[in-house]
Amino acid sequence: MVRESQSQVRVVYSALNVKSWMASLPSTAGVRPATCPGCGASGAPVGERVTLQGHGVRWRTQTGPDAVDGAPFDDEVPVRRFRCRDCGAVVTVMPAGLLPRTRYRPSAVLLALALWALSGLASAAVRRRVAPASLGSQEADRGWPSLRRWARQAWAWWGLRRPTAAGSGGVRERVEALLQRLAAQARDGTGELLASAVEAAEIFDGHGVCATPEVAPTR
Repeated sequence: MVRESQSQVRVVYSALNVKSWMASLPSTAGVRPATCPGCGASGAPVGERVTLQGHGVRWRTQTGPDAVDGAPFDDEVPVRRFRCRDCGAVVTVMPAGLLPRTRYRPSAVLLALALWALSGLASAAVRRRVAPASLGSQEADRGWPSLRRWARQAWAWWGLRRPTAAGSGGVRERVEALLQRLAAQARDGTGELLASAVEAAEIFDGHGVCATPEVAPTR
C-alpha cells in the first residue's frame, strides 16, 4: 500500500469557475484529470480499470468580500479528490478562482493588496476591512503579515511573469503592475483598475499552481 504524504498531494484546476461549480457539483467522472500529475498515467484508460479513483470530497473555506465594495463573509466550497493507483498521488480538483494555500477569495486578496500598497492603509486596517467578523479583534489589530507574501506569490497564482528585480520597484509598483496585468485580461478592460483586475482574477485561466504540493490554507 502506498502511504499518502504531503509531497504527493497535487492540485489541478477545473475549467469551471467557483459559481458554476457551486451551482451543481460536477461528478467524479466529469472532473477526473486526463492524466495523473504525479506520474503521467492516463486517468481513465479505455478498456482498462480507472487509474485516478475518486477519493472523496473535501470542503475548502472561502472568505473575504466577493466584490470590491462587498462585505466579507465565509462560505465553503466542495473540492473533489482522486488517488492514483499507480503512484499513490492524491489529486485535488478545484474550480478556477479558488486559490491554493489561502482561504481568501481572489477579490479579497486583490482588494487587500490595493488598499495596503496603493492607498497606504495600515495592514491592521486592511485586515479589519477584508477579514470576516469572526476574526477576533485582538488578532485583527496585530497587522497582516500575509500581505507581503501575497504580493510575492500572486504573480504565480495567476500564471504571470513577475517583473525582474532590476525594474520591479517597490511593493506599490509591483502591486500596481499586477493589477494592470490582470485587468488587461478582463472581458471589459475599460472599467476601474481594481474592479477589472478582480473580474479577470475570477475567470483568467492561467493559474501557475497545477501539480504543486498542497498545504493547509493560511490566514
